[in-house]
This record gives sequence, structure tokens and C-alpha cells, in this order.
Amino acid sequence: MAYSELQPLSDGEFKRLCGVSRSTFAEMVEVLEPHLNRQGQRGGQTKLSVEDQLLVVLELNIRFQKS
Repeated sequence: MAYSELQPLSDGEFKRLCGVSRSTFAEMVEVLEPHLNRQGQRGGQTKLSVEDQLLVVLELNIRFQKS
């Protein structure tokens, strides 16, 4: 699921799907953005935004905690 698809969700639904609140998610993006945003640098460019990359990690974390 892309971050843009989560925008219209309520805060409770967002936390249920991601495992963190919107404010925590925003703080995580702030910390990760300088490290993951490779625009203009050598090497491959990412196809996913920082928000989408973080969502992938959080979804995997939720999925593997249940098993």
C-alpha cells in the first residue's frame, strides 16, 4: 500500500495499519530522509519515496511479529 493511499484514513485506522501514529511516522521520515534521499548522488536512484520505503518496513515488522 502506498503512503498516498493512507492519507484519507483516520488516525486510528492509520495506526492500526502501520503500527505507529501519524506523528511518530512523520518523525521517522524526518530522521530517515537525509539517509535515504539519494537524489543527485552516485548509484541507483530509489523508485519509492522515503514514506513508501518506511511503510514497507513497518508492514513487514507487523507481519513478522504475528508469526
